[in-house]
Amino acid sequence: MTFLYHGLSPLLIRICLISLLASLGACSDGLSQLERIQSRGILRIAIIPTPPLFFPDESLIKGYDYEIISSYARSIGTELEIFRAENISDIVTLLKQGKAHIGIAGNSPTYPDDDIIGSTAYDEDKWHVIGNRANKLPRSLDEITPSTIIVAKGSKPALVIANLKAANPSLFWLELPNGNTRQVLEQVNLNNFKLSIINAEVYKYYRYLYPEIKVAFTLEKKYPSRWLTYKSEDVSILSSVNRFINQYKQSGKLEKRFNTYFRHLNVFNYTDSVYYLKQIKKKLPRYSAYFKNAAKDNEFDERFLAAISYQESHWNEKARSHTGVRGLMMLTNDTAKRVGVKNRLDPEQSIMGGARYLNILKASLPERILEPDRSWMTLAAYNIGLGHLEDARILTQKNGDDPNLWIDVEKHLPKLSQKAWYKKTKYGYARGHEPVAFVRRIRRYYDILRLYQQEEILEKFDQPLELEKLKFISPAL
Repeated sequence: MTFLYHGLSPLLIRICLISLLASLGACSDGLSQLERIQSRGILRIAIIPTPPLFFPDESLIKGYDYEIISSYARSIGTELEIFRAENISDIVTLLKQGKAHIGIAGNSPTYPDDDIIGSTAYDEDKWHVIGNRANKLPRSLDEITPSTIIVAKGSKPALVIANLKAANPSLFWLELPNGNTRQVLEQVNLNNFKLSIINAEVYKYYRYLYPEIKVAFTLEKKYPSRWLTYKSEDVSILSSVNRFINQYKQSGKLEKRFNTYFRHLNVFNYTDSVYYLKQIKKKLPRYSAYFKNAAKDNEFDERFLAAISYQESHWNEKARSHTGVRGLMMLTNDTAKRVGVKNRLDPEQSIMGGARYLNILKASLPERILEPDRSWMTLAAYNIGLGHLEDARILTQKNGDDPNLWIDVEKHLPKLSQKAWYKKTKYGYARGHEPVAFVRRIRRYYDILRLYQQEEILEKFDQPLELEKLKFISPAL
């Protein structure tokens, strides 16, 4: 799936909403809106570029909601044209102006505008009230002191808290003008703001970047994810979307997509996260150029290599295990010789050698294994060997799952440690649970590093916080 992207360059260098194309208003060509989109070959979507919705950088994964809409675009024979939105209010504006066909904002209440129509729901999730872990946090809405909850104006959290007002008339909060949810989270992490609210799926990502944030309690009501469209007599696009979502759910593809994006984030270690963030600041700059060069020469994401190295050695160039593997990439003697590394303790040699070996493993996999599954299976082979990985893929297929999808293969890898299963394999016994944990840890480190670098760039384009303009609010609904 190729796409055009307005608002952020692939490397997030330019962060702005650009001038958009002319309105997509009604035409007199006799075609439905869906047929018009198909004839032009472009589906225009407005989306908020934050995880898990969409990762706008050049990386192995592009986002949970993005991949679903990409599958829809392929099903109707179009490419995607993406418009960046800062918040849900921006999405609604783009839809009303006719500059986007579909808006994607993730889990939220129904938008309070009769001109905006939601599709069939494809997901449903909880929302958390959050605060800084250093404080005593409330356990219910009744315990919240008025005006201690802060949300960004026009954001999904603002929509959620306004939705709570009818059932909680004593609820008062503050809205931050010209701000965004990321800025609010950072301020809670710094203990400058007392409380805010956040979608549980978003929290699974950002708790690693802002580890001082803690869930105070979870709101009782869940909210669905729906794609937004502008109300029209022509319902061809909405009907098409609803059919696709129903088929996507029934096929089991939605469940697999969800697990792909969230299963590796189910374990959170506060101490490990804080230490990793410190090492990103302290140690990573020393080796960044080596990771960048090795990534370029071997066609990897440099952050992917850095995440592997952190898992292997915690970026300790003199690291050594009891089995004798050494260096930043923890290479064995045999592997080092194979990839031309003469000194495993030399940072540049170790990183380049590790990247070369990963490239060899990756190239050895069947071509039908596509990204990002190809990279996850490469990691598993790096940990357990190609032979045992192939045994697991065969077991996966025999059990009716897809041997080309990591989400399926990781279910069957642990069977290699069970006699009933490994005695039937070519390469025999292996500690199959280890590559599963290995891949999940590296994926977490990779996601954190991507988020960290993305935030460094986005912060340069954020408008200054105007704390003196915080608005006390409690709208009548």
